Amino acid sequence: MVNRLKKLSPEFKKILKLSSQIAAGLGYQIYLVGGVVRDLILDREVLDLDIVVEGKAIRCAQKLAKALKGSFSKHHAFGTATVYFAKHKIDFATARTEEYHHWGMLPKVKPATLDEDLLRRDFTINSMAVSLNKNNYGSLIDLNSGLSDLNKGLIRVQHSKSFLDDPTRILRAIRFEQRFGFRIEKSSFKLLKDAIQLKALSFVNP
Repeated sequence: MVNRLKKLSPEFKKILKLSSQIAAGLGYQIYLVGGVVRDLILDREVLDLDIVVEGKAIRCAQKLAKALKGSFSKHHAFGTATVYFAKHKIDFATARTEEYHHWGMLPKVKPATLDEDLLRRDFTINSMAVSLNKNNYGSLIDLNSGLSDLNKGLIRVQHSKSFLDDPTRILRAIRFEQRFGFRIEKSSFKLLKDAIQLKALSFVNP
């Protein structure tokens, strides 16, 4: 993935380098995650960055905003923050697990490892990460065959309750299917239909 990171804009490469240095100075591990990794592999344009921190993401984001002289917002309840710089936004999140007490409700979150964070995400194609750490910079972390599914054009959930925990994933799966020309994997499609029959979408706030 190192060569793909080199294709990013000079602004983004500067942001990643600074973020890596800041995290190292704080003793944290830091990773590019989710849709940006997917889009890098697909050679699609990257407009924003999503970064996960094994550590305090808000602290990293605050230091980055200061270094870039950009603006900054934080959300303590979820351990997330956003840095705004040169018409782009860089989202930082503390690696976390999520526990859903009811369909469509906001989850209860707690700090976790990167592996736990990746496995709580919506689809395998969005559950990959790229290390921004000096010892293995550019290494792809793929715990659930996301790269294989991406190459096959498959949208696959990571566990059987995925569409019930977060019913908006039903809409997201359909949107990804249309946007990328992918197809929803067979067992995931059955889970999607089951969730619709259970009226899971009625629990989503309009």
